[in-house]
Amino acid sequence: MNTIAKSRRFSPKISAIWLFGLTATVAAMAAATAGAQENPGVTAAPVLQIPLSARAAAMGSAHTGIAADASALEYNPAGLSGLQSHEFTLTHMKGFVDQTIEHAAFGLPLPFAGLIGNGYSSLGLGVTMSRFGDIEVNRTRPDGSFLDTRTLKAGGDLVASFGYAERLAETPVETQKENYRVDHFIGVGGKWVRSTLAQDHSAAAYAADLGYLVKIPDAGFSFGLSALNMGGKMRFIEEADPLPMTFKGGFGYLVPLDMLESPPSQALLLAADGDYLYFERQWHVNLGVEYSAMRNYFVRLGYQVHRDIAGLTVGFGARWRGFGVDYAWALTEAMGDLHRVGLSWRFGKVEVRTREEQRRPFIESMPEQEGLKELEEKTPEDIPSRPRRPSPEKRRPSAPGWIY
Repeated sequence: MNTIAKSRRFSPKISAIWLFGLTATVAAMAAATAGAQENPGVTAAPVLQIPLSARAAAMGSAHTGIAADASALEYNPAGLSGLQSHEFTLTHMKGFVDQTIEHAAFGLPLPFAGLIGNGYSSLGLGVTMSRFGDIEVNRTRPDGSFLDTRTLKAGGDLVASFGYAERLAETPVETQKENYRVDHFIGVGGKWVRSTLAQDHSAAAYAADLGYLVKIPDAGFSFGLSALNMGGKMRFIEEADPLPMTFKGGFGYLVPLDMLESPPSQALLLAADGDYLYFERQWHVNLGVEYSAMRNYFVRLGYQVHRDIAGLTVGFGARWRGFGVDYAWALTEAMGDLHRVGLSWRFGKVEVRTREEQRRPFIESMPEQEGLKELEEKTPEDIPSRPRRPSPEKRRPSAPGWIY
């Protein structure tokens, strides 16, 4: 009975239902948005395309395959499953002219087996606010003469997002030299976006995100796919523009530099992403590298290819007793220097054993089995004498299997 409870099993039927439902959702949303575009190449809510995480931005936004914290909401919601502690992050970005962006995110690892029953369930919440400063507008009379000058807020965005992730399955891979464990994670997310232009005009829309992540911990390899900002359109006055639907794919590879310690005290993390902006019909390539020393100090470098704001990115980070600080600097041709500062706090660590817990077999939750559990905890002297049970071959088969 204990062997069954600890085995790494999953339900192919339930997993297939999940995958079919997600695939159907992606297809339906893609078909709906494809036929709804009124201004080809033009999308609304540009804040959804701006990297917010200071760590990810310093690595050239190559984060789809390595996201494992609260910032996974922006790149791959399946990465939320990598949370081992409660995490709260704050990020401030200073952009071109008077643009500023504030972002807050909270990640919560759940001590439950998840909907599928394979553990690592997590929840993420995020809020983003952007401002574009003020503009001056000259007003005229009906005859064309000057009336006055008004100072208006140029505009801004408000984004509220959430995400959920869990482990889809765990599969073993056997080779001639070594055996590996392959973890499959899946994530879903949603967001509400509201944009304001020239203070007097606003529009709102909803969007959905999907993510898939594969990790091979013993090999230091990970791979991720995500579909972001799938949803409706924003209509200002007469024109309607879709949200910037983006498809991402990326991988990460961890190179240990200290082979004597596990996890290594020094390591090099390599990451690469490919982004496809559906309505803009553009491909972007993001490259990043992160050097870690003593598992608490980080130096990062990245480069973005084929972006209007493409260029070199650098940054650093430090961790101390659950608190962290990250900085990123991006040099771009179109927008000049971009600076990001992030603060994070990790607390309430959830043990890996709890995160990996599988859903209990149905037989262990049956009321008549509770008495047997109590007897197993007692010593032989405490157990009263009782009639001998029949041999196993004469016993009726017990209730089988797992429930989900």
